[in-house]
Amino acid sequence: MRKLTIVSALVAMLAACHHGPGHSPLEGQARRQGAEAAAAVVAVDHADTLALQEAILNAKALQSRYALMPDTVAVRVFDEAFRQYVSQHDDALYRAMFR
Repeated sequence: MRKLTIVSALVAMLAACHHGPGHSPLEGQARRQGAEAAAAVVAVDHADTLALQEAILNAKALQSRYALMPDTVAVRVFDEAFRQYVSQHDDALYRAMFR
């Protein structure tokens, strides 16, 4: 009986830790970093193309950390958060970058 209880507890712990396909334990962090990176890009004077390129490169470097893990879900979440932030805060920049 005791072994069954221990095994049941272990199975329950593993199930709680498992995020399943399409999920990542880093989703929240990736979402925050994507939005923060987008905010940095939006804040740059768009006439200063060198500063704009640097901000975009910094955002891509942050995203690449997840790709190197490899955590494709976190990469996707970062990209979605980045795009959503830019589309909500600077539609002209969004159209120039993504359309």
